Amino acid sequence: MNKSVLMCLLLLGNLTLNIAFASVTVTVKQEQYVFENAPHLVEVLAPIANQENWYWPGAALYQADDIQLEETRHLLLNSLDILTKRYKTEKPQIGQLIKQLKATIASWRLARRFPVKIDYDLARIVAAANPKIPKGNYILDLSPRMYTVQLFGAVIKTRNVPHLGHADASEYITRKTLTDLANKDFVMLIQADGREITIPVAYWNKNHQEIMPGSQVFVPFKESLFHPEFALINKQIMTLALNRVRS
Repeated sequence: MNKSVLMCLLLLGNLTLNIAFASVTVTVKQEQYVFENAPHLVEVLAPIANQENWYWPGAALYQADDIQLEETRHLLLNSLDILTKRYKTEKPQIGQLIKQLKATIASWRLARRFPVKIDYDLARIVAAANPKIPKGNYILDLSPRMYTVQLFGAVIKTRNVPHLGHADASEYITRKTLTDLANKDFVMLIQADGREITIPVAYWNKNHQEIMPGSQVFVPFKESLFHPEFALINKQIMTLALNRVRS
């Protein structure tokens, strides 16, 4: 066997062996970092912290390969498929919008969001912000500051809208944005830092809440005696959106 080919095979074998016995594997922008022992957060962030001007408030670490999330998605997509068929004849526009939402959720990359604030400078100086990362496979989601907010759910179209500085959440919602199935009293906000906030947006209950760039605004379906299934659908959508890898 050619010596160069043999060397390549040996190197590949060693790399595979190292990954197999690694304690922590972190994937960042298609690059993989392997740690034999459980690293502190700052060790994970150090190799890439200064590569770009990252927007740390929106950074997130996810645990990959979560079977439960995929099971939830499967159940949700089945429910949305049933709704699409129900409205296909009586309200074809609504049926098409639900079909679009189904396609959007089917395209999401899912992983369990790890409950830790990702901030390189903070991790270097505050011990509590520099935890050890348990054994497993992870995805580190980093991006520069975004200038949009995603609006989805019981809306005419899932879309990214321009981020409005110092604006109230209600300013992202108009009557032309919503479908007949929308809950018009409140929206569910998933801030870029992972916080989940219920925001009243009707004229009679409005509560000022600003939105971080890169956040998600979910307009829930209106629950009623005629549509009790929407309670579970809303809950499932929020679970998946909270654990959606955005970039």
